[in-house]
Amino acid sequence: MYNKLEFKKENPRPITTAAGQQMPYSIKSILTLTLVLLHSVAKCQEEDRAGLDFFEAKIRPMLVKHCYECHSAEAVAKNNLKGALLLDTRAGSAKGGESGPAVVPGKPAESLLLSALNHDGFEMPPAGKLPAEIIGHFEHWITIGAPDPREGAAIATAEVDIEAGRKHWAFQRLQTSQPPDVQDMGWIRNDIDRYVRARQEEKGITPNTIASYRTLIRRAYFDLIGLPPSPDAVAAFIKAAEDDFEGAYSKLLDQLMADEHFGERWGRHWLDIVRFAESNGYAFDKDRPNAWHYRDWVIRAINQDLPYDQFLDAQLAGDIKTKTDFTTTDEYLTARTSFAATGFLVAGPFTSQQTQKERERSRYEQLDDIVSTLGTSVLGLTVGCARCHSHKFDPLPKHDYYRFVANFAEVGSADVQLNSKPEEFLANMKVYDDALRPLTAALNQYTTDILPDNFKQWVSVAVPTPETAPLSQAAWHYAGAFPANSPQEALDTAFAPEQGIDLQASYKDGSITWQEKPDWKEGESGLIEHSPNSAHYAFRKVISPLDQTATFTVTSANNISVWVNQVEVLKAKESAGTVIGQYKLSVPIKKGDNEILIKLTGQTKQVGFRVTLVTLANNSVASLRSWHHVGPFKAANHNEAFGTVYPPENTIDLSLTYEGGLKWKEHADWEDGTAHNELLSGENSANFLYRVIDSSRPQPVHLSLGSDDGIQVWVNGRKVLNKNVARTDAKADQEKLTIQLAEGRNAILMKITNGGGKTGFYFKATHGKEPEDVRNILALAPDKRNEGQKKRLLDWYKGYDLGYLNLEQPVKFHELSKPSPANVPVFAARHKGSTYQFGEDTYKVYHLRRGNSDNKESLAAPGFLQVLTDAEKDETFWTTAGNTLNEPLRGRETLAHWLTDETLGAGHLSARVLVNRLWYHHFGRGIVATPSDFGTRGESPSHPLLLDYLAEQLIKNEWRLKPIHKLIMSSATYMQGNAKSDAGVQHDPENLLLWRRSARRLEAEIIRDTILLMSGNIDLTHYGKGTLNERSNRRSIYFTVKRGQLIPLLKLFDAPDAMQGIATREQSTVAPQALALLNSPLIREYATQFAARVRATNETPIEQVITSTYELALSRSATADEIQTMNQFIQSQTEKRGGDAHAEQLAVRDFCHLVLCMNEFIYID
Repeated sequence: MYNKLEFKKENPRPITTAAGQQMPYSIKSILTLTLVLLHSVAKCQEEDRAGLDFFEAKIRPMLVKHCYECHSAEAVAKNNLKGALLLDTRAGSAKGGESGPAVVPGKPAESLLLSALNHDGFEMPPAGKLPAEIIGHFEHWITIGAPDPREGAAIATAEVDIEAGRKHWAFQRLQTSQPPDVQDMGWIRNDIDRYVRARQEEKGITPNTIASYRTLIRRAYFDLIGLPPSPDAVAAFIKAAEDDFEGAYSKLLDQLMADEHFGERWGRHWLDIVRFAESNGYAFDKDRPNAWHYRDWVIRAINQDLPYDQFLDAQLAGDIKTKTDFTTTDEYLTARTSFAATGFLVAGPFTSQQTQKERERSRYEQLDDIVSTLGTSVLGLTVGCARCHSHKFDPLPKHDYYRFVANFAEVGSADVQLNSKPEEFLANMKVYDDALRPLTAALNQYTTDILPDNFKQWVSVAVPTPETAPLSQAAWHYAGAFPANSPQEALDTAFAPEQGIDLQASYKDGSITWQEKPDWKEGESGLIEHSPNSAHYAFRKVISPLDQTATFTVTSANNISVWVNQVEVLKAKESAGTVIGQYKLSVPIKKGDNEILIKLTGQTKQVGFRVTLVTLANNSVASLRSWHHVGPFKAANHNEAFGTVYPPENTIDLSLTYEGGLKWKEHADWEDGTAHNELLSGENSANFLYRVIDSSRPQPVHLSLGSDDGIQVWVNGRKVLNKNVARTDAKADQEKLTIQLAEGRNAILMKITNGGGKTGFYFKATHGKEPEDVRNILALAPDKRNEGQKKRLLDWYKGYDLGYLNLEQPVKFHELSKPSPANVPVFAARHKGSTYQFGEDTYKVYHLRRGNSDNKESLAAPGFLQVLTDAEKDETFWTTAGNTLNEPLRGRETLAHWLTDETLGAGHLSARVLVNRLWYHHFGRGIVATPSDFGTRGESPSHPLLLDYLAEQLIKNEWRLKPIHKLIMSSATYMQGNAKSDAGVQHDPENLLLWRRSARRLEAEIIRDTILLMSGNIDLTHYGKGTLNERSNRRSIYFTVKRGQLIPLLKLFDAPDAMQGIATREQSTVAPQALALLNSPLIREYATQFAARVRATNETPIEQVITSTYELALSRSATADEIQTMNQFIQSQTEKRGGDAHAEQLAVRDFCHLVLCMNEFIYID
C-alpha cells in the first residue's frame, strides 16, 4: 500500500492561478512534491545515461578487444570458449563461468572479472595485465552498478551442421552424366534435347516441331539483341535456310552474338541482378554522374565474351593494384576498364544524410548490400539472412556471414580521375617543364645566395606589429572654477574631481557642476575665463576596441596636470611661450572605456589647452598613388572572363595598348573607402585596376575589398585573392585580407569580372597585423625558436623581399599554363574510399550480436562460406599467392577464384546459377524456378542432370557464355513452336517439361526500343553517358537510372526500382499499360513517324502500307483477312475526318498506332 500523505490545514493561504482560480495550500504542496519527485526521476535518468555512456566509452571497447576472442558466442562457434564464461551479454557476465559470477553490480570485491584483470587467481587477458587506468575503469563501472545495455541470453546458439548441409543438391559437386537414351531421335538436335525429351517420354508427351523460319529469326533477334529483324534480314535468312537450315541458323546466331547490341541486351539482365543505378536512392537521391562507366563495362565484357571467372574477378577486385599514373592510352583503357568493373560493389543504395550515431549501422548495411547482392547474383543464396543469426534454413552460420563480409571491410567508393590522353599530356608537360626550369633556377639561386642575408637582417629587428584601431572620443566636460586662497594652493590642492569622476556630481554646494563642451574640438584650443586663485578641470571619455598605445600631444601655457585612467602622465609649470605639441606623450590605452582628466591653474586671465590623442590607426598606412584602369576585356560569359589570363596579369606596362584599343587611364579622383558601382562597365568582361603603394617599412596591411562580381588581387606579382562570385553591388568588407607591403615601391593589381548589369569595386587599406602564429613566433626570443618556427618566419618574410617576389612572379605566372590532364572520372570501388565515417573502426568488420553494431563481438577475419568449400581446405588456400602460405592477399583479390573453383570452392554452385540464368532468359523460366535462391527453400531443378550438364559445358568452355547461348538456342527445345497438345495440357499444364514454346512479353526497354525502331528515329549509338530525357532516341539501356526518377513508361511495364537486385521481373498486365500505349502523346508521335516511314508519299497504295507495316513490326506478311480488315479500318478513320486534306495520312497513323498496341507486337513466341 501507499503511505497516506497528510497536509496541515492551518492558515490556508490560497494561491491564484493564471486563469484566476484559487487553489488551497495543500494542492500547492502536492504540486511542489510532484516537482521534487520528477526532478529526482530526471536525475536518476541522467545518472543511468551517464553510466551507459561510460560503458560504451570505456568498457565495451576493452571487452571487444581483449575478451571476446575467448568469451563470446563467436568463441563458441569457433570452439574456442574458455572457462564456460560469456562476457558478450549482460546476462552472461552476471551468470559467470565455471568459477562463479564474473560481475556483481555494486560489489567490485565479489566480481571475479575484476580479480582476473588484477591477475589475482586468474589472469585475463593471458597475454599480459592491462594498464592500471583501464582496470580502474572496470572497478568504477562495477561500483556504479555495472550499467550494461547488451541484451541476449547467456548461452550461445547451436552450431550449424555444415556436413549435413552439404547434402543439399545445390551444394554438392557437379554430377557428370551421360545424356539419356530416347526413342524419338528424330526430334533431337543436341544433348540438351536428350535430357528434355527423356522426361517428356516418361509422361507420354510429344513436343512441338521446329517453329517457322520467320518465328525463329524474330525469336533469335529479340533474345540476343533485343530488336526485331528487318524485312530484308528475314527474307535473306529464309532464303538461306531453305538451302541449308543448319548453316543459316548457326550463322544467324554467330552474327547476332557478334553484334554490339548483344551486350546491351544481355547486359540489361545482369544490371537488374546487381541493382545498378546512377543515384544513391532514398530521400535525397544524390546523383552518381560517373556511374555509367560500369554499365558500359558490362556491355563490353559481354560483347567480348569475357570468361565468367574474369568477369567476376574484375568486378570484385579490379581496383586493386591498378595504377593511375600510366603513360600510354592502352594503359588508360586498361585502368578505366579495371576501375569501371568495380561499380558492382558500389552500385547499391546509399543514404546521403546521416547522424553520427547512424553511421556505423549504415556502414554495416552497406556491406550487407554488397554480400547480399553477391550471394544472390553469383551463388543464388540469401547470404544476407545470416546477418542477425545463423540462416534458419541454409547451412550458413552467422560466423561465416561476417567472415564473408570482412572481405569487403576496406571497400569505399570514389570518382577515380583517369587521364584519357596520357601521351599528349606528357608531351605538353615536357614543354612546360623545359620553360619552367630556368625560371625556378633563378628563383632558387636567389633563395640560396641572397635571401638568407636579407632575412637575417629583417628577423634581427622584427617584432610583432602593434595592434591598433581608431579611438572613439566623447565630448569634453568642464567643471570649475574651484576657489583657493592663492595660486599655489590652487595648484597643490587635490580638488574633488581628482578623487574620481562623476559627471552627475555637483561641488561647492551645487555651484559647480560638470558642463558638456561640444565646441571644444580635437586639436583646437579650449579657453576658460580664469581668476588666479582657482583651478579648472576638463574631462573626457575615450573608448578603444583593444589594448593599444596612443600618442598624446598637449599644448598649454598654464600650469597643467594630466591623468589617464587615474595615472598622472604630465605635470608642467606655467610657461611664457607655447609651441603646439610642446608635450608629446606615449600613453597606454586599454580596451573599453578610458578617462582623461586635465587640471589647469595659473596667473593669466584665461587658461586653456589643446590636445590630440591618436593611435597608429590614425596615421596613413603608406603613400597610395592614383588608380589606373584598363578594360573591359570581353568574354563569352562571366566564368570565362574570370578564368581567362589577360595580358595585364602577366606584365604591367601603362603605355601599352591592348586588343580593341584598350589603354590604361589614370584616375586621381577615385577615392578609397567609397563603393564605386558606376565607374566600371562591361557585361561578361574583366576590368583591371592598378596602383603603386610606397611604404616606409615592411608591414602587414589590412584590405577591405568589395566587388561586383568576381575579384582577383595580386600584390607585387603574388596572387592573394581569387574569388569567383556573383553580386549585385560592391560593398565594404565583402572580402577582408591581410597583405604584405615591402619597404619601397609596391604594386597592387585588381581584376574585377562582371557577368551582367553594372559592375564596381571597393578598396580601403588600414594598418594590419601578422597572422597569430607569426606574431607568437616573433614574440619568442630568437634562441627559443625551433626549425619549424624559423621556416615559418622565412616563408612570411618572402612577402617583404621584392627581389624574391620579382623572381617568383614569372614562376607563378608560368604555372598558370601548366597542362591539365584530360581526366575522365569513373565511379568505382576504392580501397578505403568514401563511406560512412565513424572513426578507427570504419574499415573494420566485427562479428555482431543480432546484427546490431552496438553489440560488437570479436574482429572478423576475411573468409569464405564453409558449406561451399572443400572440407579439407580453408580460405588460406585462395588468399595466398600461388596457394602457398607466403604473400597473403586480401580476400576480395582471390574471391573470384574461390567462386569459380568447381573442385574445391564454390564453382559448382556459381556455374549452376549462371547457366540457370541464361536458361531463364531464353525460356522465361529457369530449370530452377527461383534463380536467386538455390537454398533449401528455393525450388528444386526440373531437370537436375541437364542443369549440371550445362554447368559442366560452361566450365569446359573456360567459363565463356556465348557457347552456352548457342548450345541452348541450337536445341530443338528452344527452336520448337508453341502449339498445344491434349497430352501436354493433361500431363504438364505448366509446361515444366518444355513440350511447347511459351509466349513471353518483351521487357519494358525492348518494347520502347522497338517502338523507336519502327518510328525510324532510333539512335543506335553505343556507350556513353545516359540521360533522363524521355524523348531521347537512344536505346533504353542508356537511360540514366535515377532511383527516385525512373522513366514512367519503363516503370509502367515493370522495370525494377534498382533498390535491390532483381533476377525475375514481374510481368503485370494492367489497364494503365494499354491506356499508355493508346493515349501517350509520345507514342502517338512515334506512330506518326512510323506512318511517314511506311507511306512516304500519298501515291503509296494502302495495301502496300499494310504489308510494309506488318513486315516491319511483326516480321511477317499480313494475311488476306488482315489486309481487308485494316484497309476497312483506314477507310473508316479517313471518312470520320470529313474533308480534312490529311485525313488519309492521319488514318494511316491510326493504323500504325494500332499495330504498336497489338499483343503480337509486344509478345514473342
